[in-house]
Amino acid sequence: MKIEAEKIIYPIRNSFKILKYSVPQFEMPFHYHPEYELVYISKGSGKRYIGNSIHNFQSGDMVFIGADLAHIWVNEKEVKTEVDDQIVEAVVLQFSKDLLDSLIDTPEFIKIKKLFNRARSGLKIIGPTQQNIVKKLEELLICQGVERILCLIHMLDILARSKDLIPLNPVDFNPGAYHDDERINAVHHYVISRYQYKIFINEAASLAHMEKSAFCRFFKMKTQKTFTRFVNETRIDHACRLLLENRLSVSQIAFEVGFNNLANFYRQFMKITGQTPGDYKSHR
Repeated sequence: MKIEAEKIIYPIRNSFKILKYSVPQFEMPFHYHPEYELVYISKGSGKRYIGNSIHNFQSGDMVFIGADLAHIWVNEKEVKTEVDDQIVEAVVLQFSKDLLDSLIDTPEFIKIKKLFNRARSGLKIIGPTQQNIVKKLEELLICQGVERILCLIHMLDILARSKDLIPLNPVDFNPGAYHDDERINAVHHYVISRYQYKIFINEAASLAHMEKSAFCRFFKMKTQKTFTRFVNETRIDHACRLLLENRLSVSQIAFEVGFNNLANFYRQFMKITGQTPGDYKSHR
């Protein structure tokens, strides 16, 4: 999937952009930009791609995306029975990372600065925080002048203090690392879309148009990790998300993310996170 750079244009006399969309289908390509972005899907369903994460989305989905983190929403096409059957609706907020530049290093903004760092991996917003942010977005759509900035800061403060944020990519994810290499990008999407199943290194090498040995050297050079390590990190990353959602048991999660051996799941989880699944869950 080709990644394109997008230039964000702000409305006249506005320092950030917030728009409510109601369209038959999301049409933006897989893209990235230096601005932070918060997206709330009020109507629609399909798949969302953020960095190396691929998840289903539906009405009520909300995410906060850091600078240069590639993303796209692909909504499902439904059988049309009424005029607005295929309409998808979203509120999109975009603001420059320089907007709060003079404040971000002050003691009062330390939590918001940490939020921006966490947003590098993309954050899914759930629970009461999601409901509070929906209200703030409604305010932002109608308020004017200084009230807009104050409302934005208040919204960021809510996010910065929240425990309802789930990372969508590993914490050490580098958003801009793969924008210019379609081979790595293709391999990453192969792994992300198949992490629940058996993954074959020969297939990954084929996507990069390389022999297996050459591919292993190439992948290590580009990512500073082996292909096997990347596959395991991807699976453990999804396991962490499922642990936070608190719907499945540890053994169910292990098999859900592609580990056919529970002991190996525990071993890899400890190796990658430094914690057992139980400890990880209790400390979040």
